[in-house]
Amino acid sequence: MSVNGHILIDGYELTGCHGVNPEEKVEPQRFVFSAQLDFDLTEAAETDDVDKTVSYAAVCKVIKAFFGESSRDLVETLALGAARRIMLAFPRLVRAAVTVAKPDAPMKGKFDSVGVTAEVKRSVAYVGMGSSLGDRHAYLDKAKELIREDPLVLSVRESARTETAPYGGAAKNAFINSALRVETLHTPEGLLGLLMRVERECGRTREVHWGDRTLDLDLLLFGDEVRSEGDLILPHPEMTRREFVLAPLADIAPHAVHPLCGKRVSELLSELLPERRG
Repeated sequence: MSVNGHILIDGYELTGCHGVNPEEKVEPQRFVFSAQLDFDLTEAAETDDVDKTVSYAAVCKVIKAFFGESSRDLVETLALGAARRIMLAFPRLVRAAVTVAKPDAPMKGKFDSVGVTAEVKRSVAYVGMGSSLGDRHAYLDKAKELIREDPLVLSVRESARTETAPYGGAAKNAFINSALRVETLHTPEGLLGLLMRVERECGRTREVHWGDRTLDLDLLLFGDEVRSEGDLILPHPEMTRREFVLAPLADIAPHAVHPLCGKRVSELLSELLPERRG
């Protein structure tokens, strides 16, 4: 997903009834949209083909349609919603940053405008899946479909599935494991939240650490993000020590790079296997 160009839209003005105050729901006000849309313009530039780029007019049409759907309280909602809608409409785009300004905001003092910028980008994440209770394959199937149905998930692809021995001492049953490649508009926090909701919907409980479970979803990699904030730890801290994680991941993304050690998944797996068998 390389980027070497930006489409710029500046000062696209629309009139509508958005705001927290009651009068803003009935009295139309001006809202000014600006956008920077990142993509690889090489093919369009070299072929001089309008079908290989993204139409400014089409982007503005998407913004206008979203703007007119319903009344929103917050400019933040307008900015984020427009950015997401643009990214969903135009697969060539890698990132959309949308600013919504409100020059006639009902506030005291002299000002030119107030506004908010929201950024949405296309990311690739890798998720480890496992199940050791009930119909294990059915739980993995359900999890994959629930993830795929999320409106901010663009595509889902699964590795081969393998049966592995229990891990951690508490689990007694064999696991079915696999890995997912997920292309998404979610932030890391948003995707982690989705995975936790899917676990709950599939009956996951957490009474016993590393115990048997209907479904386990681990966010392994999210682009080259390195984070440690509460439940969100990227890359997953245990992934380099677990064959049942690395083997499916190597099946679907052997060249994915661990952002801390700089090694490919296939390298990490090959280094781990002699240790396990030695």
